[in-house]
Amino acid sequence: MNALISHPAIKKVLATETDISAAVQHIADSLDKKFSDSSRRPIFISVLKGAAIFTTDLLRKMSLDVDLDFIDVKSYNKSQSTGNIRVTHDVSTDLTDRQVVIVDEIVDSGRTMKWLVDYFKLKGASQITTVVLTDKKEARQVPVRIDYAGLEVPNEFIVGYGMDYNSRFRNLPVIAILDTNKLDDIK
Repeated sequence: MNALISHPAIKKVLATETDISAAVQHIADSLDKKFSDSSRRPIFISVLKGAAIFTTDLLRKMSLDVDLDFIDVKSYNKSQSTGNIRVTHDVSTDLTDRQVVIVDEIVDSGRTMKWLVDYFKLKGASQITTVVLTDKKEARQVPVRIDYAGLEVPNEFIVGYGMDYNSRFRNLPVIAILDTNKLDDIK
């Protein structure tokens, strides 16, 4: 068992490695089907850093050949969203007339995903598909369409499988709720 799972700040495990693998496989199968007749490879854009693990596992489960790029955007300061989104690393691929698949590990308020959809439209994407491993519907503040979501999670601070608290718990192999009353135990 991974020692991080028993950390005092981990309140509850929401999804095991088996649960996550099944959700990722389901999304991969759906995307394979969606893009099976495409004449041009879709481009998957992974939102760094959190979606890196999910994106890697997702692409390894797909049978289609796809292009891959990355974008890094920041909107959080510690455990709070600032509401301001800034690009710290942009995609390097020309998105003109491309089928873009945005891959993120979580959508909560919806601000970042909505911003990314609008941003990639401005960059010329012909079609945008949104994919998230976890969907925190209760936290939605901005209406945004999520095409494929693996798991619905409660409106709590979620860590693991790429999701973090100040860069901690990202490599936790499960998805868990962080006990925000025990943040002092995080060193």
